[in-house]
Amino acid sequence: KNGDFYIEAAHIKPKHKKGSETPENILILCPNHHKEFDYGNREIIQHSKSQIEFKLNGINYNIDLKI
Repeated sequence: KNGDFYIEAAHIKPKHKKGSETPENILILCPNHHKEFDYGNREIIQHSKSQIEFKLNGINYNIDLKI
């Protein structure tokens, strides 16, 4: 409400599926994209410590992970 930025930590592999609390398993997203990532039609194509490639609601994404 004061104009500050707000971010959330999204788990690539959900905690309920034994996803870890490590930087390699976290994406920093705005609240709207976090919910879309959690509840959208998501397919992880490739995931390593340095990169994630996934399809979300029909759109392909390839993100370099900075740890």
